[in-house]
Amino acid sequence: MATFALNYAIGGVDTTGYHAVNIAIHIINTALAYLLLLYTLRLAGSGEATARRLSALIALLFAVHPVQTQAVTYIVQRMESLTSLFYLLALLFVVWASKSTAKTKRTALYAGVSLSYLLAFYSKEIAYTLPAVVLLYDYCFIAKGKITGITGKWPMYAMLAVFFAAFTVTTIMPLGGFGDLSDESADTKYAAPKVKADLGTKELDYSAGFKVSSVTPKEYLYTQFNVMVYYLGLLAFPANQNLDYDFPWARELTKAPQVAEGTVLNTPVLPPVVSLLVLLAIAGAGAYMIISTRKTPESRKRVAGFFIFWYFIILSPTSSIVPIIDAIYEHRVYLPSLGFFAIFVLLVESITARLFKPKKEPALAGN
Repeated sequence: MATFALNYAIGGVDTTGYHAVNIAIHIINTALAYLLLLYTLRLAGSGEATARRLSALIALLFAVHPVQTQAVTYIVQRMESLTSLFYLLALLFVVWASKSTAKTKRTALYAGVSLSYLLAFYSKEIAYTLPAVVLLYDYCFIAKGKITGITGKWPMYAMLAVFFAAFTVTTIMPLGGFGDLSDESADTKYAAPKVKADLGTKELDYSAGFKVSSVTPKEYLYTQFNVMVYYLGLLAFPANQNLDYDFPWARELTKAPQVAEGTVLNTPVLPPVVSLLVLLAIAGAGAYMIISTRKTPESRKRVAGFFIFWYFIILSPTSSIVPIIDAIYEHRVYLPSLGFFAIFVLLVESITARLFKPKKEPALAGN
């Protein structure tokens, strides 16, 4: 809201300035993503040239993939790109702090992690998950799986815990969910309860939380199994994109939901139990990659495992049991998509390295 106020003060309702800021934020995010990937691949044992090349390819996909369109051009979703900026910055502060030998500088960088968490959360509540990603990143790449490496950073984790508790009590619990629209821009049918006084006697419903009447927590969860798989399909094949999907609600776990006539989707909507099994298989692969590299943490396999959980953790606020009136929005996959691009590039690199690996010359007889 502060950045929108500045845009309005400078250019009024002319959208040019708003779009310019949104694009600038996206460019900054691409640069931050590149740096985070570069540090991560270095920590995972990749050579400098390889780390730079792979990081550039992943960041390029993040920058230009069509699925990012909504988070950049849908002006109000500056909240999505701005929270991603602070999310990435927080992780970079963690890396920089781990490299610092000066206590004062390290303390300042830890404070930067907490400040980034604060700014990310008040840009959009999806940043609530940041401490979990920080902890996983630390475990995988900085502490190298050693608990002592994590407990040694207790000042940072203590600050994150305080903010996490404060956000839970002051925002998450009263909100009861995660809304995509501000009270001012919400349709009166879905306006938040605190604006009822300004809307007279009109019948209102909640836009997010356990008081949403149009879908139950169970139905929302079943639907999100399908949505998370659909996001993966959209990242792999970005066609038939839509600002406002008519995505079918799943009422039963073992029955495919009915798609409304005229709805165009990339893939058939599966029974939620099938999507659940797909997601469990992917999560299981991620866990295996991390666990199997416990003794050899400097491995790209661990990077892939981390980014699988990156996708699940960052999507969890909007793909959980907390109902939201909109089942799917492409901007929700903006930051989680970085995990998909990282795994895609690492997979292609691994396959091509095997296919084009130079063959050893056969030894000459008698040598």
